[in-house]
Amino acid sequence: MQKIKSYTTLLFTLFFISLSLSGNGQTKKWTLEDCINYALDNNINVKRQMLLAEQQRNNKKQKKFNILPSIEASGRHSFQSGKTINYDTYSYVNQDYNYEQMSVSGDITLFNGLENLNAIKRSKYDLLAQLESIKEAKYNVTLNVMTNYLNVLSSIEQKRIREEQLKVTLEQIEQTRQQVELGNVAKGELLKIKSQAATERVNLTNAKNDLKIAYLDLMQLMNLDTAANFNIQIPDHLKMKDTSDIRTADNIFSQAVKEYPSIQNARYQLESNKQNLKIQKSRLLPNITFSAYYGTYYNELSNTLFPYETQLKENANLALTLRLNIPIFDKFRKKTSINNAKIDIKDTRYLLEESKQNLHKNIQRARNEATAAYKNYLSNQEAVKSSEETFTYTEERYNLGLVDLVEYRIAKNDLSRAKSDLVYAKYNYIFRLKILDFYLGKELKFN
Repeated sequence: MQKIKSYTTLLFTLFFISLSLSGNGQTKKWTLEDCINYALDNNINVKRQMLLAEQQRNNKKQKKFNILPSIEASGRHSFQSGKTINYDTYSYVNQDYNYEQMSVSGDITLFNGLENLNAIKRSKYDLLAQLESIKEAKYNVTLNVMTNYLNVLSSIEQKRIREEQLKVTLEQIEQTRQQVELGNVAKGELLKIKSQAATERVNLTNAKNDLKIAYLDLMQLMNLDTAANFNIQIPDHLKMKDTSDIRTADNIFSQAVKEYPSIQNARYQLESNKQNLKIQKSRLLPNITFSAYYGTYYNELSNTLFPYETQLKENANLALTLRLNIPIFDKFRKKTSINNAKIDIKDTRYLLEESKQNLHKNIQRARNEATAAYKNYLSNQEAVKSSEETFTYTEERYNLGLVDLVEYRIAKNDLSRAKSDLVYAKYNYIFRLKILDFYLGKELKFN
């Protein structure tokens, strides 16, 4: 029996250990798409814009409901005491009695210059404009996430460069130590290269801190718990396209202007203001409404002659009313509203044109920056190649004692700086390409 218990305990132990190892080995790697989707789901501004859209939906429903008739019922019970008038006999009485009154009424607008219909159309454009505001908020979040994601990738490579730089220096320390022991190199050379290693350790520490800050910025932007175990997926390979596939600025603009949120928002605002002008003009026209009223009452003073049910029946009255209102003079309020509505239309047209101009300028700037970034990337590639050749040659001469440590350090630092500049140039170019893809409405991801 004891052996069975021990065997069972062992099985449970192995089971939980396997679960633990499985969980530790499956740390999620966040792709750019994962980060963007999570940020969009948790961004406060996007959520607020969605709430505003929900309000606009409610407003649109209400505009449709305004066409329906309004109906209300009322009832009143009062206790009279002292000298008062009996309205059944129109005589004064001095006694206590109860009085009840109840009614049902309703009214409906038959014609108001099509104001309700134009209000429904306006609410539709207001909703569409707000939906574009949601898209614009999502666009901003997407761009910010992409920027910070690329910053993390760049920081990872910068850290790797610092690690490789320190590794080379540590290997050189060992070689120099052996030369010192053999008496071929002065001990001062070893101390100098150890000092170089100390400086590079500081640079590596700074690179690690920069990477932590880059991760923190990305996590905060995503509204992700900063205490979570968060790592991004490093792309296997990044295709560095040349500029031959980049469209012209006018070509990109002609496609972007059709769907870009700020442009669409201005278009819908313009249509909304056109409907508002129709609403203001409709208020100059006559207004026709129909109303109905049905009511009755009970008077306790007449209870001796007429019981409760009889009074309700005998005192019932019905009124049907057809009302025509013709606006004549209202101190020019309606005229002022019409003039202001026309100004709103002109202002929105300017807003739409300004949005188009800004979009075209931004696309032109983005394309020029992408072209310049690619040239800078190619230049940095050549710089790295040249620095590598220089460092290899200098290192060989240093090992032979033909150059001093100062020249060796200069060559090594130049190579490290060239590699860092190349990393920055690479991700700057990738970022510029993604900006152009963004204007074209393409999904932001790494191929």
